[in-house]
Amino acid sequence: MDVLIIDDEKNIRQLLKEIMELNHFNVDTAKNGADGIELFHKNTYKLIFIDKRMPGISGEEVFAEIRKSDKNIPVYIISAFQSSTELEVLKKGNITGVLMKPFTIEEVMKIVRKHLG
Repeated sequence: MDVLIIDDEKNIRQLLKEIMELNHFNVDTAKNGADGIELFHKNTYKLIFIDKRMPGISGEEVFAEIRKSDKNIPVYIISAFQSSTELEVLKKGNITGVLMKPFTIEEVMKIVRKHLG
């Protein structure tokens, strides 16, 4: 698999999946943090997108779990709100970047091309 998308909003998951599949990338999606962590441990991914705010296991908790197993995989947090304090915490955790909502197809594809060619 190329990309894992973890987001509780079905429309966001579908949009990102369709954008990437139209560009010939293989994509898995998860509707919550627990499912995302399970997929991460079962498969190998080259790029991960995680929604910051999800019910149950938060995006930050999912990110921390992923970093326990893989310190180098590119991980982007999807967020509509970001304070400078939150950004600093994520940067210290070795986050690759933030995809701010609303985002454009061009912004998504720039990230994907950077990491997947």
